[in-house]
Amino acid sequence: MEIELTPEDVEKTVELTQAMVRVKTENPPGDEDELADPVEEYLNDLGIKTERVELEQGRSSVLGTIPGKEEGSVVLCGHLDTVRANESTWEKPPFEGIIEGNKLHGRGSADMKGGVAAILQVARLVAGSGAKPEKTIKLALTADEEHGYQGAKSLVDAGKLTDAEFLIVTEPTDGNVYLGQRGELWVEVKFHGKAAHGSIPETGINSILPGARFVLEIEKRKGELSTDASLGATSLNVGVFDGGWQINVVPDETTLKLDYRVISDDHRDEILSQVEETGEKLAEESGTEFTFRTMTYKSPIISDKTNYYIKKFFDLSENFTPEEKIGGIAPYSTDATAIVPELNIPVIIYGPGSIELAHQPNEYLDLNSLEKSLRLLAGFVRNVL
Repeated sequence: MEIELTPEDVEKTVELTQAMVRVKTENPPGDEDELADPVEEYLNDLGIKTERVELEQGRSSVLGTIPGKEEGSVVLCGHLDTVRANESTWEKPPFEGIIEGNKLHGRGSADMKGGVAAILQVARLVAGSGAKPEKTIKLALTADEEHGYQGAKSLVDAGKLTDAEFLIVTEPTDGNVYLGQRGELWVEVKFHGKAAHGSIPETGINSILPGARFVLEIEKRKGELSTDASLGATSLNVGVFDGGWQINVVPDETTLKLDYRVISDDHRDEILSQVEETGEKLAEESGTEFTFRTMTYKSPIISDKTNYYIKKFFDLSENFTPEEKIGGIAPYSTDATAIVPELNIPVIIYGPGSIELAHQPNEYLDLNSLEKSLRLLAGFVRNVL
């Protein structure tokens, strides 16, 4: 299959990204159909067959299919939703897709409408080549990635990806080619004390105090977890600390929510032991009661480096972008969470932009990274598929 990438192709990809940034798909509420409609029309205009898998009214994923010569498919996956934007905290409007220099500004520019634009442009190049790929290429453009991967899960549950042999997720990777992702462990911790009047705190039991000590101690204990040269280190974010409800009342309940991104299942077991030991010790010292529960756990995903598709992608990444860092796993979770364990297939996570710019004000996409990603993805399709 001959696919030549021209400056015009790059410019069209920039324009696609810009157009998608201008469509609000903040989750919640989602409203992914606002983008799914023009995306589906775009693919249909290229002669690519599409299907919609609905989550609820106004919220759908789009699946495009380019039939191949042989059985089996390769899936290119990106999500249509974004996190919300507090416009008052942005220096530039988050939904105008303003371009200054090599930066395209806006919510979702990096996470991950640039990655979706790259998928759409690869689809256009394949359709325009007039050749049939060796394997079927499926374009999985999903809803609800930001709140639980339900769009990707719905595609799997509907049997739309059963023939998949390989998955590429075009999330922002900041120049890295990842062969998987960290696991996701969310833990809820509660300290239960005794309410009392704020003027006589000694008659109550303040639940915030052991909660505060718990945060400090559990952060230190993270250092007990081993690191790995290729996988990195398990991370911890204390995402919620909620205690008390009125200034003149001794708080009788404090809740903490911990977001661990683990590099192994062993780390999950070690962390839960740390949480239990630390919490029970502090509860005994403070006279409170301690409870905890696992809110969610998703195992790490690590693909086999010897897999045919993985090896080909790595080889091409060296050829197309020599500065790429190859191997390791993404520190964050992706739609692969809902796909890989169910289908038992390898995954590469690689796409334009930086994850450090996601989920915060003044998000932008480096257009040089968009071009590099497009060249590598198009090269993979040309040389492998």
